[in-house]
Amino acid sequence: MKRGSLEAKIVVQKGQRIAVMNLSGSIGLPHGFHAHEFIEMLTGLGEYDVLYAVMDSPGGSPTDAWTIFNFLGQPLQKRSSSLILIIGECSGDALLIALGFDQILMRPDAFMGFQPLKFRSLSATRRVTHLTARLVAARVNCQIDDVFAWIDKNKRFTAEECLARSLCQAIV
Repeated sequence: MKRGSLEAKIVVQKGQRIAVMNLSGSIGLPHGFHAHEFIEMLTGLGEYDVLYAVMDSPGGSPTDAWTIFNFLGQPLQKRSSSLILIIGECSGDALLIALGFDQILMRPDAFMGFQPLKFRSLSATRRVTHLTARLVAARVNCQIDDVFAWIDKNKRFTAEECLARSLCQAIV
């Protein structure tokens, strides 16, 4: 399993402070980056005008992913525009993190993978998978049953397929 890594810095471009984050590898235990590290790193950068993240992650921890998603949705975080560029994989609970951003961009060879989010409890797995499917359906304006079908089939969508389904805004 690829160890997760997390990097963040401020870049000043044309007078704008851009928070740049790199999210790669697994999320959460035992070898990934954790939600508390993400939050500490981002808040440690101070004020910024734009949050730009680059992601390549197979997912890992639904708990950490939900925590990051919720943090990105806080009113304090929404004052800055945000975009995420998926450069490789964005699967499972990593999708939750991507959904926390205003815009999702993808590299031509990147993909999104849909699968149930795994908890120890079957009821928690069902509940969180349903919440995730609802978030995806609302964002792309499709039926929740369509998203469940993607999850049930462990569907992988290429960047072109994601763009066609409005899962991303552009391929760059």
